[in-house]
Amino acid sequence: MRSHVSWPSLRRAAYALVALAGAGAGACSGCSSCRGAAGAAAPVATAPGVPGAVQAVRRGELHPRLLLTGELRAAKALALSVPATPSFEVQIRWLAEDGSRVAAGQPVAELDNASFLARLEEQRLAEATAAADLARIEAQAGVDRADKEFGVEQARTDLAKARIAAAVPAELLPKRDYQDRQLKLRQAQSSLGKALQDLAAQRAKAAADVGVQRIVLEQARRDLALATAAIHDLTLRAQRDSLVVVGDHPIQGRKLQAGDNVWTGMTVATLPETSSMLVDAELSDVDEGRVALGMPSTCVLDAYPEIPYRGRVVKIAGVARESRRTALVRSIAVSVALDPVAPRDAARLRPGMSVRVEIAGAPAREALLVPRAALDLADPAAPPRVRLAGGGVAPVRLGACDIFWCVAVSGVREGQALRSFAPEASR
Repeated sequence: MRSHVSWPSLRRAAYALVALAGAGAGACSGCSSCRGAAGAAAPVATAPGVPGAVQAVRRGELHPRLLLTGELRAAKALALSVPATPSFEVQIRWLAEDGSRVAAGQPVAELDNASFLARLEEQRLAEATAAADLARIEAQAGVDRADKEFGVEQARTDLAKARIAAAVPAELLPKRDYQDRQLKLRQAQSSLGKALQDLAAQRAKAAADVGVQRIVLEQARRDLALATAAIHDLTLRAQRDSLVVVGDHPIQGRKLQAGDNVWTGMTVATLPETSSMLVDAELSDVDEGRVALGMPSTCVLDAYPEIPYRGRVVKIAGVARESRRTALVRSIAVSVALDPVAPRDAARLRPGMSVRVEIAGAPAREALLVPRAALDLADPAAPPRVRLAGGGVAPVRLGACDIFWCVAVSGVREGQALRSFAPEASR
């Protein structure tokens, strides 16, 4: 972690800290839990022989703490999305309350299926009509095939008769009769060939007609199955016992509610796993570098301030972005993974809960500590200054800070007496 301080934030808090430091010093002198690092744990020292001195610069340890705010988010969750339907856009008819608990199989959301129900009877009728047409076409094809096959058999019989008649020697028949019999033989052969061609053509036509009608029937059945499945799938049900987290409206930036239109693939709600929770927090860009991966943290829910949850920083965004809450304020996204907790404590965790995150920074050991009450942070354009007990001010370079003390990198010496830098003293 880089040892650097955010001057604007220090200056904004300077006036409040003057009163807080005075009151906190008296309160913390009798409370061991309020005392700071090793240097601040001892009673506040007053420089001897200097009237009105507040404290003296001392050497000790400082354990800086960085406070962030964020909200809980489930690391793993089952998404309930709008299924694929013939209509791309559907309306939410009913939606479970955000944060409510549901059992496996219970409905979480119901999407409007009125348009699908209206077309369902038409699709059933279309499927029945297509099936009847297929049966009719197959029956007609059978009749036509039998007729053509009969024609082929008749042609074969005629050909056999013509062959017998034509087999009589020419010497036994008049020449005209003999020629007529030969002609009839050729005609019978031609008729058989044509009958066979007609049979083949009828079979090909029947196969094509039946194939086309089967495609029509399959399409009607597919449409009917899709409509039936769509009606069933438009009721989104929980796959397991869980909380319900209602999804956000992508345009209006609010939770979805009954009456909203949603689209295919859009997440309506999620079922989070409370055993794996993250805290999405925001770090001011002026504090960049003060948080590193793996830093331990203590997370406290606003709803349960008496129960601390331990965690570690697992992700830090590389780029600061403008805050969604306040314009012209940039922040860096920080993710903190909570350590595994008991099932009873995990039951209290709900996505969206507000969380206060306290990240412990690297301690500064054997450092010069300056009381924040003696710092002048009023002018944002000027470097920080300390008010000397003997009068006057001196510039000082600061490092990490906590609520009462700051590490002095340069500008003061150990034991140097300082006086409170009240707002009227700086004017």
